[in-house]
Amino acid sequence: MDLRLCPAGTSVEVSWVELDDAERARLRELGLREGAVVHVVHCSAFGGRVIAVGSDRLAIDGRTCACIGVTPLAAALA
Repeated sequence: MDLRLCPAGTSVEVSWVELDDAERARLRELGLREGAVVHVVHCSAFGGRVIAVGSDRLAIDGRTCACIGVTPLAAALA
């Protein structure tokens, strides 16, 4: 499942990031990397999401969200 499909209020673990090296490096600097637990705060138009990474909030466009694979925490614990 990709981040674009997660509803607000969902907590997920990042499984993979399929972006070019520069974009992936920037997201890692912001704390969004494989294994990170993030919380979807808000859903915006065209698949964009506002996510919480620790105490930080990041707005991510729909194209980028489609390139971030996640696993819902409830499924990861089962």
